Amino acid sequence: MIWRWPLLMAVLTVVGLVSALLGEGGVWWGLSWAALAIPLVVMAACVVRR
Repeated sequence: MIWRWPLLMAVLTVVGLVSALLGEGGVWWGLSWAALAIPLVVMAACVVRR
């Protein structure tokens, strides 16, 4: 399935944005940081690999 990875990155981004907007402190901040950092790390790895 060609859309699996882009869809996963989109879901992670949406989860990160929603948790940053709706959550208050603690676990929510960690979840938002992790969910928003993972797509950036994947994009950086793809750029370096090229």
